[in-house]
Amino acid sequence: MASTARSERDSYSLLNTLCQTRGVLSALVVGEALALIISFNADSAEDFWLLLGQSSLLIQFIVSLSFALLYIVNKTKPKLADSLQALAVISTLVLVTLLTTLYINFLTLLTEQSGLWFILKSCAISLLVAVLFVQFMAIYNEHAKAHSAYASAQLDALQARIRPHFLFNTLNTLAELAHHDADAAEESALALASLSRAAMNAGKQSTLADEVTLAQRYLALEQWRFGSRLSVSWRIPELPMTIVMPCLTLQPLLENAVLHGVETSAEGASIEVEVHLSKQSATVIVSNSIAVGSQNKRSHNGIAIENIRKRLAILYQGKASLTQHKFAHSYRVKLVVPRLESYSESFSR
Repeated sequence: MASTARSERDSYSLLNTLCQTRGVLSALVVGEALALIISFNADSAEDFWLLLGQSSLLIQFIVSLSFALLYIVNKTKPKLADSLQALAVISTLVLVTLLTTLYINFLTLLTEQSGLWFILKSCAISLLVAVLFVQFMAIYNEHAKAHSAYASAQLDALQARIRPHFLFNTLNTLAELAHHDADAAEESALALASLSRAAMNAGKQSTLADEVTLAQRYLALEQWRFGSRLSVSWRIPELPMTIVMPCLTLQPLLENAVLHGVETSAEGASIEVEVHLSKQSATVIVSNSIAVGSQNKRSHNGIAIENIRKRLAILYQGKASLTQHKFAHSYRVKLVVPRLESYSESFSR
């Protein structure tokens, strides 16, 4: 628990935030805005564009060099205190500004602004902007931490609502298998243990490959329970282990398919699971047949679907989707998640 809190704190550190794409882009935009403001002091339109070009080149050079140095500091000293990180950012920007303006003054590239006043004015502006920028990033980090804590609380609440409905049915199946097939009873007990472990880790990071394996174990349990009434078809390519997915995401979809299809029909039903991969996303489609005239009167049918949809919204920031469609003789659920190696990529993009 302590290591988790420490890694979360480090991920929201000032230097780590600045070295991300969003932080660098924000600094470049602020620098260009500053160059535009400085250029308004020009006396004519020609002087304005000349001053804008010179100011932009100078400021963007200072920003780029400063962030390169800060990136090195972040890699070599990733666990600096917040106050030391703020001091490092301000000191680096001011020092790079001082050295750059001294070099410009030495070469007299800006003859009209060269001299001690130009150096002092540039360092003062750099100091002021650096302090304001650090303060802004500190506020942003506090907001991100608060949002992360709120999302974590939501996930915990959703996790508390996950109660696998198959548990009691599986225990009854185990009791029957113990009298007829001891090996099958042992295998089903191990599968039930895996599913129970996954239920305890619901909301934590898993992989698509692990979720598929867990789903296969669940359907194996249900196969012992329903026998020939349950027919399962898998269309799954070779899955990389790097595609992240919330733990216990696929199993509730399959449980829903069993609930809609097999339990409501005396003849049984068929369930089909498909996985499609692209460069940007992974898609899972779960389909089950529906007997004509069958009705499902259970009130909790939509709870699992809505639970998963909320968890996806929290973890993927709107980049994942879960849709469901009921046709005349079939029911289909489609899950689409981005191909990420960690949830943090969803926040940084």
